[in-house]
Amino acid sequence: MKPQLINLDFVLKGDFLMKEITAPYFINTHHFHDDYELVYVVESSGKRIIGNSVGNFKKHDMVLVSPNLPHAWFNDREYYDNDALTAKSIVTYFRKNWIEKQLLDRTGGEKFKTMLDHASRGIKITGKTNRRIAAMLDEALHAPELLKAAQILMILHELSETTEFELLADAHYVNSYDQHEAMRINQVYEYVMKNFTSEIKLATVADMAHMSPNAFSRYFKSRTQKTFSLFVNEIRIGHACKLLQSEDFTMSQICYASGFQSMTNFTKFFKRFIKKSPLRYRKDIIELNAAYKKKTI
Repeated sequence: MKPQLINLDFVLKGDFLMKEITAPYFINTHHFHDDYELVYVVESSGKRIIGNSVGNFKKHDMVLVSPNLPHAWFNDREYYDNDALTAKSIVTYFRKNWIEKQLLDRTGGEKFKTMLDHASRGIKITGKTNRRIAAMLDEALHAPELLKAAQILMILHELSETTEFELLADAHYVNSYDQHEAMRINQVYEYVMKNFTSEIKLATVADMAHMSPNAFSRYFKSRTQKTFSLFVNEIRIGHACKLLQSEDFTMSQICYASGFQSMTNFTKFFKRFIKKSPLRYRKDIIELNAAYKKKTI
């Protein structure tokens, strides 16, 4: 899906805007815009794309993205089929000029500038900082305007001070999409998200983008800095990691449920992306969960 440039000016009249989203699933095209955005997933799960980073998300996922960084949240398939499931999030937009011209110029803080630089790759906020900011977001959402503004400044302070974060997109990633470019591959990401458990043919997605397979391969790599097959396998391994956190499935079941046609390929790509075998990954998760339960008793 070619990310679309979204102009927020028709809603973002002030320095920031907060909104709460509650829906059966996130309706979220792959897009970018001119302002900073903080997304906090209150409830739901799925796949998240930030720049050229592909990963899983679940409740409490929190990510800050900079202007012009393409991003999207795609819910797991069951959210489209099960009316009982709900996707909830709190999304906060910060006007670029306010952040970069007023706050940065006034504070002159090196940490604040570093945080803005990091946001160009997408920042996933973790640990206690995640929980503190989540509480602030909830409070700010329902606060009078003056108190809301004070909470927003506190949230930005927390973001600039924390060391509890992960950078998502590669350091060399640059958004090379142009809003004037024809929308060639709008359906590709959605198709892959819905069909990665089955065989995905290059000719099929190339046809969606109205390109030859060779032209599509070159186009995709020039925009994402990775091959299309690598992108698909990233999604499959991410899904496998999610399944491996439960002991309800055998390795063989996880292999085929993730879209791999053989255990050999599954293990090879898993080690390539995760740097350990699927079995070792599952054992590590079980040990971590046991240690956490013991600590909280």
